[in-house]
Amino acid sequence: MLARLAQLRNELEELISAVRNGGTTLTGVFGDSNSFNIEHACGFVYLVKLAESVPGIGKVRARRILEDHGLGERTRVCDVPAAIRAALVQVLV
Repeated sequence: MLARLAQLRNELEELISAVRNGGTTLTGVFGDSNSFNIEHACGFVYLVKLAESVPGIGKVRARRILEDHGLGERTRVCDVPAAIRAALVQVLV
């Protein structure tokens, strides 16, 4: 159990790092979360962490954007409705 949690934590860090470094986009992350299963990190990551890691978006701006779209800090990527996903991709790119 602890090994699986450590692996998941590493996957989350890799995902956030990939968004930060341009290795993947929010569109790609949202696409991966559509096929969410319990083994995939996309369903566990908080949207605010991904928004903060987008180049040019800071902590305050990320939280304001999410608040403008009716999303809280504890919203996970897999819980974001499709209509809001498209709007977030437009704003956060």
